[in-house]
Order: sequence, then C-alpha cells, then structure tokens
Amino acid sequence: MNKLIPAPEKFELLSSEQYGYTAADAERIFDENLPYEGYRLRADGDGLKIYCSSDVGYFYGKVTAEWLSADGKMPHAEILDRPVFGYRGFMIDTARHFFPVETLLNRIEVAARLKLNVFHWHLSDDQGWRAQIEAYPKLTEIGSFRTDTRGDGKPVKGFYTKEDMRKVVEFAAERHVSVLPEIDFPGHMSAAIAAYPSLSCDGKEIAVKDSFGIHENVLCAGKETSYRFIDTVIDELSEIFPFKYFHIGGDEALRLKWLECEDCQRKIAEEDLADEEELQAYMMNRAAEKLAEKGKTAIVWNDGMKGENISESIVMQYWKESPDYLNRAVSAAKAGAKILVSPFSAYYFDYPYGMTPLKKTFKFNPVPKGVPERSVLGVECELWTEYVTDEATLDKRLYPRIAATAERGWSKFHTDYDDFKLRLTAAYNMFDNLGVKYATINEADPNPVAGLKELFKFGINALDGTLIESFKRLKLNKKRLKEKYSRKR
Repeated sequence: MNKLIPAPEKFELLSSEQYGYTAADAERIFDENLPYEGYRLRADGDGLKIYCSSDVGYFYGKVTAEWLSADGKMPHAEILDRPVFGYRGFMIDTARHFFPVETLLNRIEVAARLKLNVFHWHLSDDQGWRAQIEAYPKLTEIGSFRTDTRGDGKPVKGFYTKEDMRKVVEFAAERHVSVLPEIDFPGHMSAAIAAYPSLSCDGKEIAVKDSFGIHENVLCAGKETSYRFIDTVIDELSEIFPFKYFHIGGDEALRLKWLECEDCQRKIAEEDLADEEELQAYMMNRAAEKLAEKGKTAIVWNDGMKGENISESIVMQYWKESPDYLNRAVSAAKAGAKILVSPFSAYYFDYPYGMTPLKKTFKFNPVPKGVPERSVLGVECELWTEYVTDEATLDKRLYPRIAATAERGWSKFHTDYDDFKLRLTAAYNMFDNLGVKYATINEADPNPVAGLKELFKFGINALDGTLIESFKRLKLNKKRLKEKYSRKR
C-alpha cells in the first residue's frame, strides 16, 4: 500500500512479499541521470537500494524508506520520485508571538519528513523585532518587548541571538531545509520605529504595537538613513543565512505618512517617480540590488510590487488573489519574474478550518491561471500568529494542512482526496512520534455547522476596535492617494 506523503511520482508494488529493512539498511548508488532532488528506491530480496545523483536525493530516499518501514515491514516495491517544484516552504511568524528555538527545530524536523525544503522565518513586525542586529542594539532592547496584547496584561518578549539563528540554520541544513529570513518593510515597522524613531518620516516616539491590523508607521522612503539601515540589516543577516533568497516584506504599507513627508516627496521628484507606489518599488529595488551584490534574490509580497518600475529580478510572493493581482502575476511572469504561490484562500493557516478546511488546501491548484508552470518558483503555506499564542494552537493550525501543501508542492500526479486521507494515517503516526499536536480529520474538515461555529468564534475574537481602526486607515489611505492624483490630472 502507498502510505507516503507526499505521494511519489511512480510507486510499483512488485509482490506481496515484505522485508525487515529500515532506512539505515539502505545502500546508496550514484545515478547521474536522476534529477537533483529525485531518487529511485528499490526493496527486494537483494536489499534496500537508493539511487540518486545528490545528497538531497539520497536524503529523500531515506525519508521515503522511513515512511515505508514505519510498521516494521518494508514492501517489495520500486519507487521513482522527484518534486514538481524546487521551492516547497512553510512560514512561522515569530514576531507577533515569540516561540523558542526548540519549537522551531521540531517543526523543521516535521517539515523535512514531508519533503518541504524551506523554512520562512518572519522575524519582524509591528508587534516585535526578533533578530539581533549588533549595529542597532535597541531593535531587541526595545523592539522585542510589548507590555501586553490587546489589553490582556500579559507581556510578550523574546528575540533570537545570532547564535540562536545559526543553530536553526545548521539544524535545518542537516535536513536539507533552507532558512529564508524575512525583515518586513516599509510597512509593519512599528517595533523598529519604537526603537529608532528617526527611521520614520516624522521622528515621533511610539510604542511597540499591542494590537493587530495595519498601522500607519512606516519606514521613511525619502531619508538615506533608511537605506543605510536596510543595508546594515542585510549585511548582518546575510552572514548568518546562506540561502540564495532573502525576504524583504513589502506588504500592507500605508502611504499616509509618505504623502505628508517632505523627504519622501523630494525623493519622488529627484528620482522622477510617478507616485508613492513607485516610491515603494524604488525602495524594494534598492534592497534587491544590495542583496544581488551578495548573490541573493529578493522576495516581496505581491501587494508591495504595484509600482510600474519594480524590478523583474524580484520574486513575487502571490498571496492576494483578486483579478488585479492575478493580472499582475501574469504580467510579472511574462517579464521574466518568478512567482511564489501562497494564496490567502488556501495556504493561510492562521485561519480556522471552518474557513480553510483541509480539502480546500489539498485541492488548490498551485499554478495561477495564465501563469506558465515554469514561472512558478514553488509553494509556501503561512502561519501568522496574531491569534496563535501557544504551541498547541500553532500545531493544530499547521497539522495536517501542511501535509496538503507538501503534497501539492511535490506531486501534481495525485489529486484523489480520499486516497490522501487514507495516507494521512501514516502522517498522524509521524506527528505522534515527533510530539506535535494536530487536528483530526473531522476537525480539519468540519461539517457546515461546526465550521460556522468555529469561524464565528474566531471572528468575534479578532474583530475588535483596533482592527476596525485599521480598516479605516486603509480606506483613508486609498482616499488620500486618489485625491492627490486626481488633482494632478
């Protein structure tokens, strides 16, 4: 029986015979004709053999052998396997709520068993800055602490030292998982601005945010000190994270401060930019150029790539899915950009199963309509932690949905959901062995009544006065921009 997640490209059961082999018994045989992450596994009377052309191919072959022999019996079988996409990731937001290094290591271990190969580490946001930067010590002295969350009276603190971050990178590398750091700018910068007010347009002192939503404090795009800050952060983190990609955020950046900022308006004029969208693109492009000097490629959330001057060298992370954003993805792909697919509707796991059930995640087609498959870098699921305050909640939101993402990232050949649910039994055993919690099948695919109750409970918790104010700021931002450019026309 094929009990593998993700399902392999080809699985042939040769007979009903079984063996007592384990992954440790595997003989490695070099085969230059196999793709980089691919492998061929054969278990027969002559032993267990894994054919591969690389260390990672051998690793995935051994992972498959572990799944096959989990019950102590290795089937007489042959498997030929390779991934559809080279990037198969998952993200954990440690800025809104801090999680210890050991928690992250354990979740990387689980991900590697599912043949995911990127851990996207969200290290900064309005509610906390978590990465040690020696040139800017106040980022963690001030920016890593908030007094409470929405008035609950519970302080949230913590940051990762450079030693911590290296430990995560090394642990992940041993499992062929790359670590993608994210420092989010120009929006979601309140924690950094609380530490260094001069990074903002007006230089006013603020506190690390204790509420969620979209805040108006953004990194000033007109001051050269902002670009020196970006360059320094990139310099220090690039010494720790060897991955060829680096995430620079770009999402949900309000322009209200830029509209009133003399430095930003001067920069728009000096660089002959059309508007504030192009000003953000200018900022993203400069960071991308800095990263290119270090042999790295920038990744940006798609709502941060609306300026016509945005560089096609930047990878577009496709999370917003409206027709406008789909058209932008199609255009970006035509211009040569790569698309990282992370749809809000299917791969945002901070939302309850009543909104994003397991079946929805599994059935999602990771190739956006009109985008050539060759332009899709890969897939990534996201776990934002505004309302995820502990490990148990983190786990139940991640598992088993992360397995569905792994399936879509590795194999487009298997889309039978009932078969997937049968194979999940082996995944649940793996979750148990690694000590992570998870939602049961009934919880992950709730009936309509249970799903509606779950969604209602989530909505009541999330929708408070501060979030309503956030919606008002978004509306005002759109209105002010429209007014400015209507007058110009």
